[in-house]
Amino acid sequence: MANTFYSYLAFITPTSDASLIALKNNLETFYERPVIENKPEIVLEDNQINIIFDDEYQLYIAFSEEEYVNEEALEIAQEQQLDWNENTFDKTALETCRKRFEIWGDDDFDMDYFNDSLFVIEQIEQFSNVIIFAIQ
Repeated sequence: MANTFYSYLAFITPTSDASLIALKNNLETFYERPVIENKPEIVLEDNQINIIFDDEYQLYIAFSEEEYVNEEALEIAQEQQLDWNENTFDKTALETCRKRFEIWGDDDFDMDYFNDSLFVIEQIEQFSNVIIFAIQ
């Protein structure tokens, strides 16, 4: 995650129903709503979703289940008290995580895509047993 705009880590517990395919489907359903004017292209390739807007701006969601995911989950459980939304979280559940979504976006100094980044997080929050952190 080289970029720092809209960077989040969404840890997926073993009992979660979260999947990359389900997330892609949920995002497509969300953006198909008539109230949405700037409808992006949503591409699932390998283990990553790219959300591509008309002006080529992109948000990215990568799925990872590498060994470092659990190592970082253990570190965050020790160091953090609050999740992305400043709520307490289940540290024991976080310590069991071996999978996560890594979310980030292209540079967006005017914050034109801030709401879209929150839409992505809202869709991830619909899954059960996911713990999300903002990465500074």
